Amino acid sequence: MRSARFLIISVFAVATFAQHPECRQSWMPSDAPAFCAFEAEPSLPEARTYHAVAKGGNYIYVLGGFRFEAPTSQVIYYNSVVRSMIGADGRLSAWSAEPAFSNGRSGAGAVRAGSCLFLTGGSSSTPTSLTYYDDTQAAWVDASGHLSAWTASPNRLKTPRSNHSLVVVTTPQGDFLNAVAGVTKIGQDTVHLDTIEVAKIGDDCKIGEWIIANFHLKGGRSTPQAVIVRSNVVVIGGWGDLDLIDVFHDVQVSPARPDGTPSPWRTSPGPLPTGIYGHATVLATIDGQPTSLLLAVGGQPGTGAYANWISYSYVLPTIPVADAIGIWRIAPSGKLPTGRAGLGAAEAKARLYVIGGNDAAGQYYREVLSAKFDAGHP
Repeated sequence: MRSARFLIISVFAVATFAQHPECRQSWMPSDAPAFCAFEAEPSLPEARTYHAVAKGGNYIYVLGGFRFEAPTSQVIYYNSVVRSMIGADGRLSAWSAEPAFSNGRSGAGAVRAGSCLFLTGGSSSTPTSLTYYDDTQAAWVDASGHLSAWTASPNRLKTPRSNHSLVVVTTPQGDFLNAVAGVTKIGQDTVHLDTIEVAKIGDDCKIGEWIIANFHLKGGRSTPQAVIVRSNVVVIGGWGDLDLIDVFHDVQVSPARPDGTPSPWRTSPGPLPTGIYGHATVLATIDGQPTSLLLAVGGQPGTGAYANWISYSYVLPTIPVADAIGIWRIAPSGKLPTGRAGLGAAEAKARLYVIGGNDAAGQYYREVLSAKFDAGHP
């Protein structure tokens, strides 16, 4: 039988890379990443926002999302999947179509685990209805990066949810999907979730039953960004029930227990520079250094406001992760051409990729940008 138990790679890319010292100008501090100018990569076939992005090996996948057509007041939800190959120089190939999944949606979670690509949840709407999804779909990834047809698991999320994060944790007992927070509808209320659901990954891209973990986040939230740091789930920002108040700037950390569920959550002492939601996050391991680097890109610091900056924090080695995440700052270079949210991001070869999104003017982006960077050091 095919096994999913090998290298885990997620939408929040983890890579070891050579740096690009040519990006660092003389005035830039050494304890900040230095970005070269953004360059245009091949555009997506369609403009989209709140799509899922997953990276595995030399391939980036973009799944689902939506765009709003102002002339017709129509919201278009995608069930399409497109793939691009990362070249030896870090530049992307043109995007090509892969098999579509069932039911177009935005806010889905996606992650690659070994030779499996998983998609969970999401939402879609019509003028008269709103649907939150509780399904898990999986596709097999072959050696050339192409996907099989998608199959639906009989095991469904306990709570339908959208705008959540999907990550994989590895413990001595195996590999586990974690669906982190998100938003749902309960009766007449839109509720932002503090729960984490966990399912074990088996052979042939199958998963076990979803269970709700005992320990919850400190504050329900949608569009959080979750990454795995040394077998810890790290949750960054998000948006809660009160529109103008619950824009979170905290970073919460939980070591994974052997059964794949989180331990009690701790709040890192270093908050983000501002509350943020609808952002994208990558984690990179610095070549030759035990320190790693977190980058949070774009997002919304509040209703109607859109960020064009990149925030960063170094993660120090050897000490517990909740204490190892340093002060968050805004990078002195690397600003996007326009502020945007609902974007995706990935990293490879010390190059940051920024994919799609939407802005304050109601523009939905096909645009894909990339910038080389030098990680610096704390």
